[in-house]
Amino acid sequence: MSIKEIITYPLQDLLKVLRNKTISVEELTDIHITQITKINSSLNAVVQNSFDSATKTAKKMDQNFDKYKNLPLFGIPFTLKDSFDTKNIISTWGTEGRKNYIPKENSTVAQRLIDAGAILLGKTNTPEFTMGGETDNVVYGKTNNPYNLELTPGGSSGGAAAIIAACGSVFDIGTDTGGSIRMPAHHCGIAGLKPTFGRVPRTGHAISFDAGPSDLLTSIGPLARFVDDLIPLINVISGFDNIDPTVLLNDINNPDDVTLDKLNIGYYHSTKSISSDTDTIKVIKDVCKILDSKVNSIKEINTEIINEGDTIAGNIANYDKRNYLKQLLEKSNTKTPHKWTEARFNIAEEYENKSAVDMSELIQELNNYQSKSLSYFNDYDVLIAPVLHKAGFRHNEIMDARENDWNYVTKGTFLRAYNVTGWPILTLRCGTSSKGYPIGLQIICAPTNDHIALKIGKILEKELGGWIPPKDLIN
Repeated sequence: MSIKEIITYPLQDLLKVLRNKTISVEELTDIHITQITKINSSLNAVVQNSFDSATKTAKKMDQNFDKYKNLPLFGIPFTLKDSFDTKNIISTWGTEGRKNYIPKENSTVAQRLIDAGAILLGKTNTPEFTMGGETDNVVYGKTNNPYNLELTPGGSSGGAAAIIAACGSVFDIGTDTGGSIRMPAHHCGIAGLKPTFGRVPRTGHAISFDAGPSDLLTSIGPLARFVDDLIPLINVISGFDNIDPTVLLNDINNPDDVTLDKLNIGYYHSTKSISSDTDTIKVIKDVCKILDSKVNSIKEINTEIINEGDTIAGNIANYDKRNYLKQLLEKSNTKTPHKWTEARFNIAEEYENKSAVDMSELIQELNNYQSKSLSYFNDYDVLIAPVLHKAGFRHNEIMDARENDWNYVTKGTFLRAYNVTGWPILTLRCGTSSKGYPIGLQIICAPTNDHIALKIGKILEKELGGWIPPKDLIN
C-alpha cells in the first residue's frame, strides 16, 4: 500500500484501514499534510493550515483507539471552506476586514464533522462572502485548477474542489447559492451534492439563515472524489441545530433501496439562452445510452420553465439592493471589497426604485414558479443537465463577463433556477473534453429525493469512471 494509493482511497476504504490498524491516524494525517505541502504552492487552495492541531488530535485518537474507532468519520483528514467559522483558526470569509479574525466558536457544520471524528487540516479559499464563480479575493488571491493552472477551479467552493481533486484532502464542505458546489465539482472532476434545501444548518456560515429575500438560495453540502463518500458526510452534517429555523430534514434515504427500472428520466443539453458545445452534448448522449437499458424511460424535455427560474433567482438577489451584502461588509469591517463585490452593487442600482409592492409581487412570482416547476416530476423522477455549456474556463472568464452584465445568463441558466427550487442535485464527472478537462453533469431530483440522485450517480461513476487524478500533481 503506497502513499500514492492511500491518498486516492475512497472514504470507506480509509475507515477500514484505520480501524484494522493497517495505518495509524497520525500516519494518514501526515500523508495528507505532506501532499498539501507539496502541491499547494501551485494551487493556492489551502489558505490557512491547522497541521499542528491536526497532528495532536491524530495522536490522541491513536492513543485512545477504542474510544474513537467507531465514530462515523474516525481519523479522516479534511479541509473546510473558509466561509465557515472555525474555532481558533483564522476564518476570513474571503473579505479584507476579517483577514485576522479568529472565531471563538465553530460553525455547526465544523463542529459536527469534528465530533464525528474527522481531522481538520485547514481552510480552503473562497471568493468574498462566497459570491463568485471564480475563487479569488483580496486576502489570498486566486486558486488554480489542478488539471491546468491557467484555468479556474470555479467558485465559490473552488479551493475545496481543487485540493480534493489533487488528493490533499479526503473531503470538504461546499455551499451553493448559484452553483457554488456544482461549478467547482464540474471544473475539478469530483462529486458534489447540493442537498434539498433545509437539510444542513447555515449557523456560523458567511451567508447564514438571516439573508433576507435571498435566504432560500443557499444550501450546504459535501464535496469528495467519490459519490459513495458523500452519503456519510451529508448524514453527519444534516439536521436541526436549534438555531437555523429553516432546517427540518435529517438523514437521507438509502440510495441502494432505489428501484431503477421504475424511474423515468428527462434530460436536456441546451436552452433558449445557451447551447452546450459538442463535447458536453456528447457526454449527455453517452449518459443517456448507459441509463436507457436500466430505467423505465428517458426523454428530452422542454426547458421553458427552467429559463424562468434563472431570471427569478437574479431578481431575488438584487431586489433588496444588496442590503444583506452591505451588512456583511459592515459586520466584517471591510473597507476594500473585491471588484466583483463592487460590481454586484452596480448591477443592483437598477432596482433602486423598486417598492414593497414590487417585492411582494416577486415573492408571489417565486411561489408560483416553485409550484409550477414541480410539474416536471409528474412525468420524470430525475432530470439530467449540464453544469456549464463547456469545460475549461480561463481565469476570470465568467466573472469579467458578468461584471459588464450581471444579468448575463449564458453561464447561469443551467444553475440558478435550481437554487430557487431548492431541489437536490448531485454533480459528478461524466466525461472529458477534447482538451482533457473534466465535464460534470447535474443529476436533479424532487425535494427530499437526494437518495435517487445519489443512486444514479453511483451507476454513472461505475460506468464512466468518475474522478481521474490530475497527473501532474499525483505522482
